[in-house]
Amino acid sequence: MVLQLPTITLILAGLALLLAGYCAWQIISINKLKKAFFAGGKALSLESVIYSLKQELQNSREQEAALVQGLSELKTKVTFAVQKVGLVRFNPFNDGGGNFSFSLALLDDHNTGIIITSMYGREQNRVYTKKIDQGKCEIKLTDEEQQAVSKANDKLPISNFK
Repeated sequence: MVLQLPTITLILAGLALLLAGYCAWQIISINKLKKAFFAGGKALSLESVIYSLKQELQNSREQEAALVQGLSELKTKVTFAVQKVGLVRFNPFNDGGGNFSFSLALLDDHNTGIIITSMYGREQNRVYTKKIDQGKCEIKLTDEEQQAVSKANDKLPISNFK
């Protein structure tokens, strides 16, 4: 069976029409997707979207740099905050009573701070403070005050305190 030229032409023309119909259907589908993608109050160009994302990224980087600098400053400042606390309770007098007297050491990371000592007696209560500068005190520390400084420098976890 040999096909003649007019038959081949008709077959090719039919295939061309089918291909043209398929292409038209694809174009219509792409146009629907485009309308759905850009649906909304403003159809922005791709260039403007990329530019706005670039600006947001730049702003985020600037904010991150500011946060990193602020964190660095806080790390420096926190070393001067009270970080070490030591408390010793004791009875300074032999007249009975209880351990109502105490020495409290409040030190920063540089071992600078104060020691507060309260001496409780039946007749009176006295409170003393001594300044500690980089681990040294101009006034001689009592045994209890030295114990409070030692406890402050032990840095025991809170769960170990009773």
